[in-house]
Amino acid sequence: MINIKYLIGTAIILLALWGCDSNSGYVIENNPNEFGIFPVAIPVSANGGTYELTVTGNESWTAELTNSNSSAQNWCTLSETSGSGQKVITLSVKPTTSFVKNRSIIIEVTSGSKTLKSKVLQETMVLGEDEVLINGLIWSTKNVGTPGTFASSPDDIGQLYQFNRKVGYPAGTQGDPAPTNWPSGYTNDGTNWVSNNDPSPEGWRIPTTEEMAALWNIGATWVTAAQTGFKTNGIIIGVDGATAKRATKDNLKQLGCLFLPQSGWRNETGMMDRTWLCAVRSGNSLSATHGGMSLGDSGGYRDIWGWGDGQKARAAMIRPVKNIQVEN
Repeated sequence: MINIKYLIGTAIILLALWGCDSNSGYVIENNPNEFGIFPVAIPVSANGGTYELTVTGNESWTAELTNSNSSAQNWCTLSETSGSGQKVITLSVKPTTSFVKNRSIIIEVTSGSKTLKSKVLQETMVLGEDEVLINGLIWSTKNVGTPGTFASSPDDIGQLYQFNRKVGYPAGTQGDPAPTNWPSGYTNDGTNWVSNNDPSPEGWRIPTTEEMAALWNIGATWVTAAQTGFKTNGIIIGVDGATAKRATKDNLKQLGCLFLPQSGWRNETGMMDRTWLCAVRSGNSLSATHGGMSLGDSGGYRDIWGWGDGQKARAAMIRPVKNIQVEN
């Protein structure tokens, strides 16, 4: 829902900046028979939508978009770029993908030697309750549960997945037999994880090898349930060690980090309940045959791991990232 107070406040500010100077090119005409445009400022929500710009007068005119400050293409479009007499132009604005910069663009409407301008200003995105921004990516605070869903909480392992497969298996304890639907073999296709097999919820995806490695490289610190208040031990990831030692289940978003619950993996013999954290990755950059896993342990060891195609058959947890287009 659009924040009405925000939009009204933005409009007042923009009108004060641009509407008071007769030489600025931002004009409101009181006479509908004279060439004019309104509003002179169009505040837009982060979610985008459709908005209107009215052209008055009886003359022919042309309209164009200029001075966009965003690298995104066609984020704002006009229903009309020319006409004669009074007309309502519909603006279609796409959702923003930036958390730090307000998109802006100028609509220039020209009739004869006179050009009038209206400014479009779009607010930034706001992180959701279960989202953290790290390395320019939005990470979920929760693992993937059943295909297309999230686990119930950050300390819930969720379901475990084999590389490039959309079938989830429940986590268990060491000695548990493999699930009845466990595949008897695994064929190496030499590819990355394809989108059709991604079990992440809609709008999310499995992180790439590089994205996972970059997260580990910022910092990964073993923490106990006693420190964090979570129901299990695990790793605080995405911040340095000193910051991680202050992390609890209540301040992860404030600190800009993630909690990964202690887990192992499932294979044909059952659940391997290790102190290691295992997570499937989407790349196969180590070689065409290496498996898709990343691991860390209680000693702080971090690496991209793969010892041959056999590792692809192992199922591990997934921590997804939001599928957005990053813009400058």
